[in-house]
This record gives sequence, structure tokens and C-alpha cells, in this order.
Amino acid sequence: MTLRLRSVFLIVIGLFVLWFLFIERAILTPFVIAAIFAYIFNPVVSFFSEKFKLPRTLSVAVIYLILIFIFVGTGILFSQRIGEETQELRHEVYALTMTAKNQINNMPVWLRPTVVDILSTVEKTSTFSYPSAFSVFPQVFSRIFGFIIFLFSAFYFLQGGRGMVDKILNYFPHNYRIELDILLRKINSVLVSYLRGQLFLVFFVSLVLFVALTILGVKFSLILAVFSGFAEIVPIIGPIVAGGVAAIVAYLGGTANFGLDPFQIAIAVIVIYFVLRQIQDYFITPYVMGKITKLHPLVILFAVIAGEHSAGILGLILAVPIAGILMVIFEYSLEKITHHEAQ
Repeated sequence: MTLRLRSVFLIVIGLFVLWFLFIERAILTPFVIAAIFAYIFNPVVSFFSEKFKLPRTLSVAVIYLILIFIFVGTGILFSQRIGEETQELRHEVYALTMTAKNQINNMPVWLRPTVVDILSTVEKTSTFSYPSAFSVFPQVFSRIFGFIIFLFSAFYFLQGGRGMVDKILNYFPHNYRIELDILLRKINSVLVSYLRGQLFLVFFVSLVLFVALTILGVKFSLILAVFSGFAEIVPIIGPIVAGGVAAIVAYLGGTANFGLDPFQIAIAVIVIYFVLRQIQDYFITPYVMGKITKLHPLVILFAVIAGEHSAGILGLILAVPIAGILMVIFEYSLEKITHHEAQ
């Protein structure tokens, strides 16, 4: 097979694979999450394997055990508080629902149908019955099955390491292989910085907000802090939603330290979120993540909305790194074209 025919064949196969993955995108979630997990922890596995001269399979097993220990320890440490806050939150939602029901007749006519629909949805999600329990079983089984797929997939991704990429590259002609290897290294540099930066931001935001909200006496401070931390994964929209939710919860909670009334505590929460956002933008993000993706805020916003529309929550999480990868590919291709024309 000539070089040209081989290149055409690989392009056709690649397009077919992309088409097939798009068709079956609904079942890709555990595999994609496993690939992200493996991508983050691959350096740790390599460190264990090289530093302690352990087989790579054993190194992966050690990482799994360490992570299980951390999750179990964290669960034991915070489970009681999370359980108490969750139970209290259910009571608050129920009380708020009853109050809204009593006030429906006092609301504008145009607003009543919307409020009734919202209350109906809340009641359905909080009501537990035997029929609803039976309907939940398939969903629970699906989640458990997806988690098992994730564990096995992540294990094989971690076990294979760089070797899996090298095997794929071997199918390409030598000239293309070199170009692809350079491009993959550029993409790897962007993704590693982005993922590690996001992990740091999630931890930092959760810790700072938990301390600040606890000092203010805001109810459900732990749940709000963790939610706000993970909301950082979704650029622009996530922090705004998290700040709005925290302000509403603080206002409805009614109790606070320092003698603040509900309106004052809500304003205080908004100020905390705003100040934290400024600290991130001007001090933390430039040094921790740098100008990683080189994307304009409008491009990021469009990518996030398009990701959510295409793939739901997974699309929200992957929108920015995928946009960053496309930017790297575009810049590299433009550089090669410019270099070729200069010759």
C-alpha cells in the first residue's frame, strides 16, 4: 500500500470511528470519565512504578487503595454533618413549599401556573413511595454498572500508560508520526495544566467558602462550599449560579452570626463570593493555571453552552478543554502552513 493510499485509509477509518462514537455518545460517559481519571493519575502511577520499582499493575492497585482510603476517611469525617445538613435542607424545602402553597392566591395571575408547576416538581422529587422505589431500581443498577465500567476502564488506561498512545502512533507513516507526537505533546501540556489547575481551584474554593460561611453562621455551609467548589469546573456560569444559590439559601435560612438579618447575610455572602472571584482572577488563576487555553471569554461561554446542549453535564465539564485542544491544533496547523509557505 502506497503512502498516499495509507493516509487516505487512516483518514477514512478515523472519520468512521468519530461518526460511530457520536452515534453511541450516550454510553461513552464512564469511558470518558475513566480516561480523564487515568490522565490525571498517570504521573502518580508512573512515579510509584519507577521510584519503588513496582510492576505497573501493582502501582495502579496501590493508587486505587489510597484513593479508597481517602474517600472512606473523608466520608466518615463529614458524613454526619452532611447527613444532618441534608435532612435539615429537606425540612426547609418542605416548609418553603407549604408557605408558597398558602401564598399562591396572593400572587399575580400570570405567575401562578409557573409556581404550581415548580411546587409539583419539588413534591414529586421529595415524595417516596413503593412505585417510585421500583422505578428507581433500573436507574440505580445503571449507575452501579456504569461505575464498574469506569473502574475497569480506568484500570486498563492506567496500566497501559504511554504505551497505548505509542501503539496508535505506530499505525501512521513515519513523517506523520513525528508531527502527531509533537502535536500530542503540546495538547498534553495544555490539558495537564488545565486539569491540575481545576483540581486545585475546586479544593481551594471549597475550603475558603466552608470557613467563611461557617464563620457567618450560614446554614448548610458544607454542602454550599462543596457545591461551589465543583461549580468552578463550569467557567463563568458555574460560579455565578453557585453564588446565587448560596445567597438565596443564606437569606431563607434566617439565622446568622454577628446579629445580621436575612438581607444583610445574603449581601455578605454575595460580597464573599465576589471577593473570592477577584482573588482567583488576579492572583490564583494566572499563577496556577496561567493563560492555558488562550481562549476569549465569549468563546469559553459559547463552548460551555454548546457543550451542555450536546452532552449535558459531561459537555459542561469538557467544553473548555476540548476548545483548548482545538485551539492548539489550529495554531499548530497555522504554524506549519506558514512555515511551508516561507520555504
